[in-house]
Amino acid sequence: MKSSMNIKTSQKGFTLIELVVVIVILGILAVTAAPKFIDLTGDAKASVIKAVEGSLNSAADMAHAKALVAGTEVGPLSIAGANITFVNGYPDKESINLLMDIDVSSSDAVFTFTEAATATSATYSYKGVTTPTTCVATYNESTAKNTKPVINSNTDEC
Repeated sequence: MKSSMNIKTSQKGFTLIELVVVIVILGILAVTAAPKFIDLTGDAKASVIKAVEGSLNSAADMAHAKALVAGTEVGPLSIAGANITFVNGYPDKESINLLMDIDVSSSDAVFTFTEAATATSATYSYKGVTTPTTCVATYNESTAKNTKPVINSNTDEC
């Protein structure tokens, strides 16, 4: 009988240490290379613009409810210590910024608030995008009694 100690076995495959080293190297490559190929900042900016659009809707609806209770359709009404001017039962383009309470004046501000000079609209545009008009939330004043303002967003190139 032959002893099992004398039989040479041929080993095929990788050792556990070799497999762990390869997995670690692949993990390091994935962590360093993936962010260069996957840029999610545009999606994040678009989500923030959509959130501002939702906040504009909420602010306009809550101010409208307050105006209905107070019986104010046109003119000023004090809300949270600020004089909000109403047009057709909804805040005007200047007052919506007071209700939103988004800091647009500091150098760290993420948004720029712009009121159209002749039109009845105001926009929040995201700073730092190549084309500011393609990453905005827009508030258009109410055009008739108790008609909701047109609030929309454009996130084409955020």
